[in-house]
Amino acid sequence: MNPVAGVPSRCDNLRMAGTDDHCPHCGAELRGDSRKGGTRPGGTPGCPYDRLAYAALRAGHDAIYFGAWRRIDAPPLEIRRGYHGIGRHLDAIGRELAGHDLPAAARDLNQAIEAHRTADPREEAPDALRLMDNALSYAHRAIDDLLHEKGLPPHQPMDFAEWYDVVEVPFRDEW
Repeated sequence: MNPVAGVPSRCDNLRMAGTDDHCPHCGAELRGDSRKGGTRPGGTPGCPYDRLAYAALRAGHDAIYFGAWRRIDAPPLEIRRGYHGIGRHLDAIGRELAGHDLPAAARDLNQAIEAHRTADPREEAPDALRLMDNALSYAHRAIDDLLHEKGLPPHQPMDFAEWYDVVEVPFRDEW
């Protein structure tokens, strides 16, 4: 865990089906086929976000994006975990944006914060899951704004799906 950003650093929370190796960078457990992307020489798994700009923000986003809260049948505890994870992630993005003059990213972050506040699952919000998904989408846009400032392509979570314990990406076509 990145103590400054409060979100997963590099590959915290990555889940892969099958092995019990650990990331050489952050110590996170990596489960799955270590021969797939992110593999280091000698067959040891590596961090898939290694050497990427805003690696902690990308990994934090993806850990939430592929989280159990996004399943239609997610239990209330997983929904609350997802909600709080999104809040911590928005805080981390805010800290990163504090050092940049990016009005579009600030606007995206503000929209994410508003959707997040409205989605509070403790308040029995009727559209809590949709609003949480919207908050995460706006957060993704803010990360993409940071990447665009550096002349880099947008972040593609599906490029990292094999590192997570994912059967499907919920909500993809549901709203």
